Amino acid sequence: MPGLTNSSRASDQQHSDFQNHGRFRMPAESALHSHTLMAFPSIRSAESREHLEALQLEVIHIANAISRFEPVHLYASKELISQATSMVGSNAFVKPATVNELWIRDSGPVYAQDQSTGKMTAVRFNYNYWGGKLPAIGDQNVAAEVAAYANEPSVTSKLILEGGGIEHDGEGTFLGTESCILNDNRNPGFSKKEVEAELRDKVGVTHFIWIPGVKDYDITDYHIDALARFISPGVVLLSKPSPRADSIAIEVYKSARSILSSAKDAKGRSLTVYDCEEPETALLGPPDQFNEVVASYANYLLVNGAVIMPKFGQVKQDTAALELFQKLFPDREIVQVLLNILPRTGGGIHCATQQVPQG
Repeated sequence: MPGLTNSSRASDQQHSDFQNHGRFRMPAESALHSHTLMAFPSIRSAESREHLEALQLEVIHIANAISRFEPVHLYASKELISQATSMVGSNAFVKPATVNELWIRDSGPVYAQDQSTGKMTAVRFNYNYWGGKLPAIGDQNVAAEVAAYANEPSVTSKLILEGGGIEHDGEGTFLGTESCILNDNRNPGFSKKEVEAELRDKVGVTHFIWIPGVKDYDITDYHIDALARFISPGVVLLSKPSPRADSIAIEVYKSARSILSSAKDAKGRSLTVYDCEEPETALLGPPDQFNEVVASYANYLLVNGAVIMPKFGQVKQDTAALELFQKLFPDREIVQVLLNILPRTGGGIHCATQQVPQG
């Protein structure tokens, strides 16, 4: 039997990768970025002009913090392009889209490398406003518009899913909540096996750790990116509610900690879990009409050479979280951005951003 040529070996390896990981593989957030996506909110997503102005200001603060380390592509509706351009720094670029909500992590594309071409590809999960909890106002088109504007290859998933529901370690381990993804308000008729098969193909994960979460507690049905994040493979940051938090949030935390403490990742490693205590949400002010207050230090963003993390104006918790992040990310600059209205509108820094890996 003749020996394998280099091309046939490469073909066999590619076939093996497809079988094990699917067609696409998403880089870890810690990988080098090309830029970060953000969205500038419009009045259609706000309760009042004052609410909108507060949201826009915090979005700009986040964008300007990120732009110290990598470019920001801030998408805005046409009538707001001039305003957004006047507010951002020199390394942020305003672009047009039918954007109303600021939560581009959920409405926009996620990025994975096509194993057949090597090209970074915009993966477009379907977006239905967190299980149809709000009326559609145009953001359901954002993922396709961003990919088209950037002239990027793109592919559509059969799943209804938001980017805030996806957490992975870059080595095949997926972390998510059943209450969000395995929910009839998004994916009716899909079995867990079918959902996992689609995520394996579009995200490239091979091992799943599911947290039950809780349906209808907040607008997202408990997104994973405000609960548990991979600091690195084998290391997880878990958001711990304050002792005076809602009992439902405390029970979700306890359930997540129990599961993570006994779980293994795709490489067979046990997980090291770090708690990060949340601020007192009651002290931040009331939520908007559709949300619970979501104030989680775990809702950070990794950028090139840095971590962009929230602070909430509560010195004890802000300081403890900063010291923990300095320990967990010793090779990155830690940048805190003060937030108040974003958590009261149901999200934070990670929810308001989407990294685009270097191709």
